[in-house]
Amino acid sequence: GIGKTVEAGLIARELLDRGDAGRLVVLCPPHLAEQWQQELLDKFSIEAELVLPSTVRRLESKGIGESIFTRYPYLVVSIDFIKSDRYRDDFVRDAADMIIVDEAHTCAFGQERGRSRQLRHELVNGLVKDQARHLILVTATPHSGKDEAFKSLLGLLNPEFLAYPSDLGGAANEKKREHLARFLVQRRRADIRH
Repeated sequence: GIGKTVEAGLIARELLDRGDAGRLVVLCPPHLAEQWQQELLDKFSIEAELVLPSTVRRLESKGIGESIFTRYPYLVVSIDFIKSDRYRDDFVRDAADMIIVDEAHTCAFGQERGRSRQLRHELVNGLVKDQARHLILVTATPHSGKDEAFKSLLGLLNPEFLAYPSDLGGAANEKKREHLARFLVQRRRADIRH
């Protein structure tokens, strides 16, 4: 309701048009994949293929021996599908130079160490190792009161943030706040009413 999808799409379209990125992947929960595909097409003229358990065989059969992750320039991929052992390594190896991770807070790794969350974190952590890759983490709930999980999310943007204190208040942390602010865009409903 505050324009996260549109804002991420605007950034993606701009990077593609400038030639700063050549391929785009949106990683999202499976129930949002078709919505992302439609939004990219309707608002940004980006025709993305869906990579879901129900579509992957068809996509693979179109180019036997060729990676679907390099064949199609624009993909919307179910993060829960791609984190599996069968596809994860190929995806990380061949991933696009621009990745949007929707509902990025589900990739944070903190006290609640469920296997699914851990696999999502490992997947995205593998993607961020390529420093030339553009990464956009989209979430309405970056901090749900769990400092460790929030720091793991920030660590995906820049590993330096993992060493930052949980409380960045006070004059002593001003430079750290300024550094962190270069990586974040925060919109609240009150900000967009006007």
